[in-house]
Amino acid sequence: MTPVPIPNYVDDQPQFFFWEVDEFFPSLVIFIVLYMWDQLLMGMGASLVFVKLFGRFKNNHMPGVLFHMVWWVGLMTMNKKFENGAVREAVK
Repeated sequence: MTPVPIPNYVDDQPQFFFWEVDEFFPSLVIFIVLYMWDQLLMGMGASLVFVKLFGRFKNNHMPGVLFHMVWWVGLMTMNKKFENGAVREAVK
C-alpha cells in the first residue's frame, strides 16, 4: 500500500481572494445594501470593519461557526436528518 499525501487545508472554508466565504458574502451584502443607498464609502468601511470583527470572532470559535449559527436559528438546513435547527426538542 502506498501512502497518499493529504493536503493540510482540506477541511478549510473555500476562499474568495484572501477572504473565506463566510467572511466575504456577509461583507458583500453589507457593501451592496449601503451602495444602493448611495453610501459607497460607508459601505466599504462597514464591510472592512465587519470582516475584521468577524475574523476575531471566528478565531475564538470553532470553524464553520457562521453556518452553525444560521442553521441554529432555522434559516438553512443541514441535511435530511436535521432539517430544521429551530426545533429544540425531538418528541415522538
